[in-house]
Amino acid sequence: MSFSSSAKEDLVKIRLKTREQRLAQLAGLVHTCGALTIGRSRGAAFTSETLAVGKHIVSLATTLYELDPTIELSERERRRPLTVVTLTGDEVEHLLGDVGLLYLEQGDYRIGETVPETLLSDEEGKRAFLRGAFLGSGSCSNPYRGYHLEIIARSGAFAEQLCETIRAFEAEPKVMLRREKPVVYLKGDDVSSFLAIIGASGSALKFESARAERDFRNYLNRTTNCETANIEKTVNASAEQREAIEIIEEHMGLNRLPSPLYEAAMLRLNHPDATLQELADLAELGKSGMNHRLARLVRIAKEIRHG
Repeated sequence: MSFSSSAKEDLVKIRLKTREQRLAQLAGLVHTCGALTIGRSRGAAFTSETLAVGKHIVSLATTLYELDPTIELSERERRRPLTVVTLTGDEVEHLLGDVGLLYLEQGDYRIGETVPETLLSDEEGKRAFLRGAFLGSGSCSNPYRGYHLEIIARSGAFAEQLCETIRAFEAEPKVMLRREKPVVYLKGDDVSSFLAIIGASGSALKFESARAERDFRNYLNRTTNCETANIEKTVNASAEQREAIEIIEEHMGLNRLPSPLYEAAMLRLNHPDATLQELADLAELGKSGMNHRLARLVRIAKEIRHG
């Protein structure tokens, strides 16, 4: 089961205390995975990749309205079956009107793009609405691979309403277009914050735990790479310095060097694997001072080599 599916399985188990919360959550679902159907009479159809979400839609809708629900599984090649929920009955129009999908204007029915603000009048209503929207068209990346959560919106107006509602909880969503549809998304810390906002506390903890593990692994890799680079640098510098000392010994003798340079040369010959700092400590000298002496030995060798 994917991380998103697991989170949704947990979210549908949350008990909603009031009619207003149930309606706000149903509104989020209707505006993300629901649609008006027109036949002999109006109806509502929902599609979801998660069976538990389909059952949850039926439970919510039939608790609030007198409806005739059906659930079917639509097989798809090489993919999980799609859950299709159909709602019919005398109160379907009432439901669609209450959630803002259908409204009457000058005697004609119009399709609405946003949820009535009355459903978002308090914090719990906002949470329920966001929960419904995530259940309907949301997804969250596996935290071992990335930190991304998104909800596909059907219109710019609905995307903006989603963003405003999320910002009420001090998270910062952004919007991008994908196949001409607006997608509201969150990154980084805001992902676990959003999961906690909608009540997916277990998923938020799993996300943070996986994120901490992934970040620690990345830190170890960076540290290892840095240490490897430093070792390689030390080995190369030591080889160059020892070669320079050998040239000086062969052409003029180390005993003709000034005492500080002679001491540095002997330390390097006796400690070929030592780092610059380790040599400086042995000489009771600052790191820059030891670096200066070794660099001077290399320059003397170059002068000898070039006559």
